[in-house]
Amino acid sequence: MIARGACTLARGLGPVLAVLAVASTTGAQPAPAPPLPLETAVAEALQQNRPLQAERLGVNRASEELAAFRTKRMPLFDVTVRGGTLIAPLSFRFATGVFGTFPGIGPVPPANTTIDTNPRLTSVVVASVVQPLTQLRRISFGEQALAIGRDMAAEQVRARESEVSANAKKLYYGIVQAEAGLRAREESVRLYRELARVVDQYAAERAVLSAEALEVRAGLMQQEHELQSIRRTAQGYREQLNALRGRDLDEAFTVEPLRPTPVDGDDLQAAEARALASRPEVRLRRLQSEQAGFALKATETPGMPDVSLAFNYLGFYGFEILPNHGALVGVQATWEPWDWGRRRAEREGRRLAVEQSGLAAREAEALVRVDVRARFRAVQEAFDRIPVCEAARDVARERLRVATERLSREAALERDLVEAQSRLAQSDLACQQALAGYWTARAELERARADQ
Repeated sequence: MIARGACTLARGLGPVLAVLAVASTTGAQPAPAPPLPLETAVAEALQQNRPLQAERLGVNRASEELAAFRTKRMPLFDVTVRGGTLIAPLSFRFATGVFGTFPGIGPVPPANTTIDTNPRLTSVVVASVVQPLTQLRRISFGEQALAIGRDMAAEQVRARESEVSANAKKLYYGIVQAEAGLRAREESVRLYRELARVVDQYAAERAVLSAEALEVRAGLMQQEHELQSIRRTAQGYREQLNALRGRDLDEAFTVEPLRPTPVDGDDLQAAEARALASRPEVRLRRLQSEQAGFALKATETPGMPDVSLAFNYLGFYGFEILPNHGALVGVQATWEPWDWGRRRAEREGRRLAVEQSGLAAREAEALVRVDVRARFRAVQEAFDRIPVCEAARDVARERLRVATERLSREAALERDLVEAQSRLAQSDLACQQALAGYWTARAELERARADQ
């Protein structure tokens, strides 16, 4: 009676205890890692990458240099003040009548006269305001060249962004490929474990040779080793992607499953046009060609004087004989009439630089088109290889399953079983390599097309 009551109580408390056990187990499990879409991973990498931030500072520096150069259009103010004490007196000698001879007065001065300025605190002030005129055209060309230099710095930033984006995609695709490889390899390990279980059972009954059992066990260990290797590879990709995103290396996240998709060959011309318009190396070469053109224009001005409007002031303070102030307003010109052929050589050098940069730009365009076409073909070839490898793997798995069932009935290892083992291992490796090749080719194609 007591036993029957205890059994009844146990049956009544069983569901409650089961719920509590599930609840405690659920509470002990760690929270699932948040999903990380591909677009988010790329955006975080572009925002947090430290070398990329340094490149952006270079653009700001180029902008400041351009702003500093633009001030050359404005009037130049120059003030120089020199103060001190004369080391020795200044003597000014005036001959008789040097200032003229006047009726009733006679010569001025009437006799040779010497005036001395005794040493004391004196100062000389020299000030000038110069507004360039003919130099403005040359300054304009220099300003445009510096503006192109700023744009070139921006293109270098875009090149770095393209590199960071491509690296982030490669790592993300590597994780996707590794997880797909994990799922496939886990299925292969499951088949190998079933085979090992059957073989171990027959080995214990002495129905098969020990060497045959050891051979199957070695194949299982090889599959498990490769499974762990894929897991370690995926973990390495995660750590690298976290470093690229500026996050903690151990931050957990899950990637979105991506299926390999083919590329449309009809989009090749559009991809080439986009790459020619957006690839940083092409834009950089074109900007270099434009910059060389402005540098050539800056040297095409004739060897004429540089004319400026000028105001000059001269002041003497503390001198007994000299006037305190003096000013001059007018035109200031500087001229180098003979340069020994320097300007002509400079113009010829700049002209050659223009031709050189033009050739480099056209070569960059051709290389980009070749790159885009090669990446297209690589993705198409890698995509076509995947179903072939998957079909071969499915055949190898089925053969191993059939061989395992035959072993369980006949209790004897056959050559077909060993061959099925080997074929499954080879097909798993081939599929893993095919997926890795596809995702690598996909990332390279997106980089070639200047995708962000």
